[in-house]
Amino acid sequence: MRIGLFINKRKEKLSLVMDILFKYFSKGEIVFLNELEFISSQFDVSIDKLNQIKNQHYDILIAVGGDGTTMSAIRSQYEYNKPFFSIHIGNLGFLAESDLEQATSSIENLKNNNFKTQLRAVFKVSVNNNDYTAINDVVIDRGQSGRMIGLDVEDRGMKVNTYEGDGLIISTANGSTGYSLSAGGPIVSPDLHLFTLTPICSHSLMTRTIVLSQESKLSIRTPNNQDKVKLTIDGQTMLELKQNSKIDIKIDSKKVPFILFDESNYYLKLKTKMGWYNSRNK
Repeated sequence: MRIGLFINKRKEKLSLVMDILFKYFSKGEIVFLNELEFISSQFDVSIDKLNQIKNQHYDILIAVGGDGTTMSAIRSQYEYNKPFFSIHIGNLGFLAESDLEQATSSIENLKNNNFKTQLRAVFKVSVNNNDYTAINDVVIDRGQSGRMIGLDVEDRGMKVNTYEGDGLIISTANGSTGYSLSAGGPIVSPDLHLFTLTPICSHSLMTRTIVLSQESKLSIRTPNNQDKVKLTIDGQTMLELKQNSKIDIKIDSKKVPFILFDESNYYLKLKTKMGWYNSRNK
């Protein structure tokens, strides 16, 4: 087995995870996908060797970092459709299946092929004929303007709503515990293939989150009298939209296979990451 490794070099605990990885995988079994100069200087691998192997085949994609690293890794390697696993050494790490404490047992399970996969939906986003992939969410907001914006949303030609307020969050199930949750959206089991549309500071008290099926194909128009509307994908890719820009969003036919173990427990993750329950429920 060979692994593709995507890292965040700024994480203080990275070297601890690397030590565990090198215990189970030789350097020839690891395809380093980013930060090659850093890897070469810190872990005694020649830069020439790293450049030779960076485009070689691998079986499992592993990200080491936080949720931002996870999303960057998936987007950069999305075309290869490899089983994905994340080791969290950041702040929250809701997308990760392992942390530093569990890293040894998790990597041993990977090495022994003792895992299953869960397919999770991602968005295909088209903005003015340019295509993007969104793992968690697409956010359209008023940017630096102090004015309210109105976003016209259609689903397969049917008018959904004109959302007036600070903006709109279009989230995958995987992203439901992110910005969407902060804006009042629901927590959605990550294996569900659907959309949630959550308004940001809606001007209407009656406008609430709506959940749409995987068959939906959304078309969103920005106002024809307002420049510099901002679109953000996964909190990382930011675009400034002109008047009357069109954004098309659909669930991609290709899904991301997230690696899980027999002991994986989504409800326990909610409890530990979000502080659910009081002491009587422990």
